[in-house]
Amino acid sequence: MSESGNGGVPPERHRPHQQGPQKVRRRRHRVVLCAAFAVLVLLLLAAAVAIVLLAVLRPRDPVTELLSVNATGVFPRVVPLPTVAIQLNATFSLVIRVRNPNPAAFRHGAATTALYYRGAAVGYGEVPPGTVPSRGAAIVRMNMTVQADRVLAAAGIGGLIADVIAGEMEFEARTEVPGTVLLLGIVKRSVEARSVCRVVIGVADVKVRRQECQNDAKL
Repeated sequence: MSESGNGGVPPERHRPHQQGPQKVRRRRHRVVLCAAFAVLVLLLLAAAVAIVLLAVLRPRDPVTELLSVNATGVFPRVVPLPTVAIQLNATFSLVIRVRNPNPAAFRHGAATTALYYRGAAVGYGEVPPGTVPSRGAAIVRMNMTVQADRVLAAAGIGGLIADVIAGEMEFEARTEVPGTVLLLGIVKRSVEARSVCRVVIGVADVKVRRQECQNDAKL
């Protein structure tokens, strides 16, 4: 009679039916966690690839450096008799280095340098197009003749005589090197390297007394 009082079904037989839904929920939870982890890993990999591509494909600025300036000829000389006159016949020789930090060659067009005196252009030089190797450098040399009439027009007789008496003349050399960089053979970017140099020349010995340069680039 005691055996039939519990309904004839042992309690143990109900446990498998009670644990079945819990196992299914646990499996689904594990699948969701695995899927979320996989998505997170893929996102991290995609972000890493994007960072690497940006670092590789972003063109770095080429840098121009004025290595040396030489001036030859006759700098302003005042001739008082029979009338006051200014003699000027000078040529500037510039040596410029273009450094390319990119992992691809930098192909540049005609490099130009304009010489300014008191804000007015008094000379101009140009070199033909060329190529700067990847992570390398190239030397650019150019000569320019100072145009006496423009120097006189920029300063006037009084200003030029004042510079002659002071013994120094200050010029500004502006160099532009436009070109392109082809990265990974697919991404082409235009870059222009520029430099502005302030050069002070001694009138008596036609020597460079001081020079100061600033470099930048324009994408």
